[in-house]
Amino acid sequence: MYLLISNNNFNNTIQYHFMKIVPILVLLVILSSGLVSWSLNKELEPNEPDFNKNGLPAYMRLSPQWALEKLETLTLEEKIAQSFMVEVTPRKGEEHLKSIDSLVEVHKIGGIITFQGSTQETKTAINRLQQKSALPLLVGIDGEWGSNMRISDQPRFPFQLTMGAANQLESTNLIAQAMGAELNELGIHLNFSPVVDVNTNPQNPVIGFRSFGENPLFVGNHAREMIKGMQDFNVLTCMKHFPGHGDTDVDSHKDLPTVNKTKTELNRVDWVPYKIGRLAGASAVMMGHLNVPALDDSGLPSSLSPKTIKEILRKELKFEGLVISDALNMQALTKHYGDIDIVKRAYLAGNDILLYPSKVKESIAAIKKAVDKGEISEAEVNEKALRVLRAKFYAIIHENENKPNLLEEQVEFAKLNVYEKALTVLKNDSVIPVKDVSGKNLIINIGAEGSAFNQAASFYTLADTLSAKTAKDAWAIYKFVFRNYDNIYLNLIAPSVLPRNDFSYPEGWKDLLREMPEESNVYVSIFGNPYAIDDAFTFEKVDAVLLAFQNTDSGQNRAAQLIFGGFQANSVLPITLSAEYQEGFGLVTPEASRLKFTVPMELGVQASAFNQIDSIVYKGIKEKAFPGCQVVVAKDGKVLYQKSFGHQTYDHKIAVDDKTIYDIASITKVAASTASLMYLQDHKEFSLDSTLGDFIGEITRSTNYESIKLRDMMSHQAGLIPWIPFYTQTLVNGHPDTLLYSTAPFDNKNSVVADHLYMRDNYEDDILKIILDKPLRSKTYKYSDLGYYFIKKIVEKSTGLPLNEFVNNQFYAPMGLTSLGYHPLERFSLNQIAPTEQDTYYRHQLVHGYVHDMGAAMTNGVGGHAGLFSNATDLAGFMQMLLNGGEYGGQKYLSKATIDEYTSCQYCPKNRRGAGFDKPVSTGTGGPAAEAVSKSSFGHSGFTGTLAWADPEYNINYVFLSNRVYPSAENWKLVKMDIRTEIQRVIYEALK
Repeated sequence: MYLLISNNNFNNTIQYHFMKIVPILVLLVILSSGLVSWSLNKELEPNEPDFNKNGLPAYMRLSPQWALEKLETLTLEEKIAQSFMVEVTPRKGEEHLKSIDSLVEVHKIGGIITFQGSTQETKTAINRLQQKSALPLLVGIDGEWGSNMRISDQPRFPFQLTMGAANQLESTNLIAQAMGAELNELGIHLNFSPVVDVNTNPQNPVIGFRSFGENPLFVGNHAREMIKGMQDFNVLTCMKHFPGHGDTDVDSHKDLPTVNKTKTELNRVDWVPYKIGRLAGASAVMMGHLNVPALDDSGLPSSLSPKTIKEILRKELKFEGLVISDALNMQALTKHYGDIDIVKRAYLAGNDILLYPSKVKESIAAIKKAVDKGEISEAEVNEKALRVLRAKFYAIIHENENKPNLLEEQVEFAKLNVYEKALTVLKNDSVIPVKDVSGKNLIINIGAEGSAFNQAASFYTLADTLSAKTAKDAWAIYKFVFRNYDNIYLNLIAPSVLPRNDFSYPEGWKDLLREMPEESNVYVSIFGNPYAIDDAFTFEKVDAVLLAFQNTDSGQNRAAQLIFGGFQANSVLPITLSAEYQEGFGLVTPEASRLKFTVPMELGVQASAFNQIDSIVYKGIKEKAFPGCQVVVAKDGKVLYQKSFGHQTYDHKIAVDDKTIYDIASITKVAASTASLMYLQDHKEFSLDSTLGDFIGEITRSTNYESIKLRDMMSHQAGLIPWIPFYTQTLVNGHPDTLLYSTAPFDNKNSVVADHLYMRDNYEDDILKIILDKPLRSKTYKYSDLGYYFIKKIVEKSTGLPLNEFVNNQFYAPMGLTSLGYHPLERFSLNQIAPTEQDTYYRHQLVHGYVHDMGAAMTNGVGGHAGLFSNATDLAGFMQMLLNGGEYGGQKYLSKATIDEYTSCQYCPKNRRGAGFDKPVSTGTGGPAAEAVSKSSFGHSGFTGTLAWADPEYNINYVFLSNRVYPSAENWKLVKMDIRTEIQRVIYEALK
């Protein structure tokens, strides 16, 4: 028994003086009783936590002094009232709040549980009631996925089943911390979370997605991280629903479920998370309204069973924290007991907090009468009230100076990481990742919007998009359309995860999947409750099935990235869905080989590490070094920074975005010509140690060029002069000669130069003759475009295709690099392409959508040295293929050995160049790259204001695209300000 002073034994005056004289005696008696498991050999200061007491709730590791003092000011009725937590629903309005005012002011209830309302409504209601309460009210919430479960305008965190599928304990902990911080801000102290039910019954109508899974240890580990995370912010936690609601087929909101398990089974399965949670310092356990004959054969629900609470939970499982009843207005109880009887039974059974009690005044009176009759001792009343008060001290009064410094981007990444890692592949007939995306592609979203999936997919392929409200509608409308596509990405989107109306999946979804055309690759992504999947037969006619567990923008984004190979799937089901899909089932997809689009925090880097890039770029735009640009930065194949700045022109009419396409100028040398030679070398059709005469002898025969070694030419030391202004020989009085040019395609003038400007076909042969007439210089390093006119001929002769067609068919189209290629106006609108120079010397127009380089323009826009257009993202994809050793999207394009040969310095130290590729300077400063890059790095810059650079040592991929030549190529501020290499310096400071 506990020695506690009450108003029934002493009048207020005597009690007050007695407590002043013997507070130490009272405390020692309480300690010796075992109510607080402290060692008398070590006294704690009021705010000093004792973290060495395994199994004690966190709130009981603090001094009880404040709680004891408050306890002794309360009447018996007020002590009983501390156990009452009533519903407050701010959205119900003033009359409802007035009724709660009375319960707080007159009956001195201990707490409230908040339900539907906005953030402002909820905070206002809480503050109002706190001001009316003599003691701080304990404010609780059902916040299993954060306060959004009850407060509509708060952000939603992942469901527990999604976190279980992801199995990222660190992310679970961070999300719990974020919940704790969120509840602190709202003035909420107790979260009725986590759900620790082990959901072993797929037909469970009430737990399901609320559980972490069906493996007890697995559930316990995630519950531990939730408990620790929230309690880092002094938010009280509550494990529920004891003794285990996971194997039920009745919803306790509607009737009383029976759990037909032995005590041994409960101990080995359902109670494992409770044991783990207790050791983690969980604050409370919620009693479920469950009939468990193995624990109490009287038929009493566990929430009303003294045997279950006092003998099992308290003594056998050694739980010393708060015991909380589930809502006492649920039909599991109200169908069988009267309102006041329920509350009294729950209190006497051992619950410290009574949720949602009906008839508060009458219930308090009934419990007081039970005390008077000896049905419950006053010491037990004091014990309950003291637990509540100590919990209040921990969550409301105690100042926790050790709260984590939680960064918003850490939390956002934790959520993103959960949605990504939860993705579980149930079927993959060797179609994930999509290897060749050059076919006809269709994305169809059924049930709800799939804009986030569409957006993510657009970085990998071009696809038509369709939508339908139901699967039945989709088949009726599009059944003949489906047959026109090589790849169909079918997204089934459920707006809700609740177990009603087939979990909200679009009507007819299973029938639709069985009707999909067999000749198409069909990828099914399921965004919703996984329990709707009950057999494998549904997926017989499709090629891939991806399960996302719930519908979120992040999940849609990551599903698209997984399908295209942005990252690898290796997750498994945390639950059993059917005989085919049991707990632990999940297919592993090949390792990532396409770019992944993510956030810096994935690599532990704060986004602010790249802020200086923004400053450098904005300064460049302000100084008119360029009107706008794109910057893409990837490390380890992950795009961490993808940003567009400014406008296409200085008049600010069209903003640059990620889809804006730039003339990448000399980067063509590596992304087209050199890549083609590497392909030919892999196929034993080319060698750098051959000569020009070996491949195009019909052109170079009897000239000094015939014996040029290709390795020398590709590293710019074959003796070629730097540049020849071929166009000047085609002008008359400064304008295109009408004998060579026309304003419309006509007769033999079909080679496109610019808008309404066409040139004589095959003028490229004249250009080659001009080059061959020029004498060779000494074999020293001197950069020259001229060799690439010959490289183009070698590629076209060897492949039998024009250069533009060969590189598109062999690289860009199957890789999904949709913007990378020649002749952009054949595929994109003019508004999507940034203009280059206002040409006043040759074409006499704004060069827009046509190649800027004059020599390339004179060869129908397809040069070996210039002519490619791209956005920064697609160019980064091409560079990533090189960093991947020639692989992209699960398909091999080039061999690593050949890439290594071409990207290595060919004649160091006198010549830094690779074969086609530029390299950092060997010694000293300057050159195309920042000093921080490794010597193994490679890339190329472009005259129009572009740079693509890859570093295999640090696995960093950097692309900068601009149109610095707009409106004049004489603008060299980009170079003088060293903008491209300054950005690269910042990148390496952040990532190296």
